[in-house]
Amino acid sequence: MKKTVLAVALSALFAGSAMADPKVYGNFRASMNFGDLNGADNGLSVVNNASRLGVKGSSGTDSLKGIYHIQMGANNDAGGAALSSRFYFAGLKGSFGKVIYGRLSTPYKMAGVKQDPFYDTSAGSGNGGSNYGYSGLNNGFTDNSIAFYSSKIGGAISVHGSLSIDDSGNDDHDIGFGAEFSNKMFKAGVSVLSIGDDAADATNGAIVAKGAGVDTATRVYGSAKLSGITVGASFETVDTGAANSRNYVHVNGSFKVSSAMKVAASFGSVTDGNTGTGFDATGTGFSVGAFYNVLPKTRLSAIFSSVNYDDVAVITDRSGLSVGVVQSF
Repeated sequence: MKKTVLAVALSALFAGSAMADPKVYGNFRASMNFGDLNGADNGLSVVNNASRLGVKGSSGTDSLKGIYHIQMGANNDAGGAALSSRFYFAGLKGSFGKVIYGRLSTPYKMAGVKQDPFYDTSAGSGNGGSNYGYSGLNNGFTDNSIAFYSSKIGGAISVHGSLSIDDSGNDDHDIGFGAEFSNKMFKAGVSVLSIGDDAADATNGAIVAKGAGVDTATRVYGSAKLSGITVGASFETVDTGAANSRNYVHVNGSFKVSSAMKVAASFGSVTDGNTGTGFDATGTGFSVGAFYNVLPKTRLSAIFSSVNYDDVAVITDRSGLSVGVVQSF
């Protein structure tokens, strides 16, 4: 009953028949961290790993549907507001693919999310988001955006595009496009993002903190699956207008030990990056972990992650063990 009431309340943000089949879902995501994953020598801590609450639905026929999706962050650590903004969009879905508009993840970001076995765990420098070896463009959401994902052409090739509108009057819009080949065993793709933002436009509605100072970003990626083993790689080059572009490399592999258990490992590097710490700082890092589904919607994990930053004034490398749980509904 409570889920039904919540679904109706949230989906009331969308008009008319879009309320035909609202589905409420969520994840409680938290971990107990040992080491300096949250700062130098912080010892033991419990952190939120991007818990969320959402509602989504559609109306129409198989040939054409109206779709909507809203997702909020759920704060399960310390004080503050219980819910925070993540994304919200509506759109159309049909034989052509789908087009969505609102506040959303760019196709550029989603290509990285799908490659990263440690996404939204404490392997990420913010105890969530992407693992080291992916740029900051693999995190966050963009306002005033439109994205298109095509259906597979010839059963294997799809294309995507995006436009994030800067409505501040400066017309610093962001444009993305790319293509992907995929079948049951292999995936390979390229995605490009041209960012109109600059440091002076830090208040506009497009990519801001994650894209400020970036001109263009290009990702080439791929993966292969065979007998329970998946290997993947992502290479990003990000042009900031400096003498050298920042380069990001992330390679990973995972093995499905059983129907309930998976192990994974990754290596990441950033060259010609920023000084200090974080996603865009120069250095190398790795993660190893195991994921075990105790129940269909209850997953436990143990992950060791380490990052060695090159350009820091004091020792602020990041390493430690996280023992986590994801409870979905």
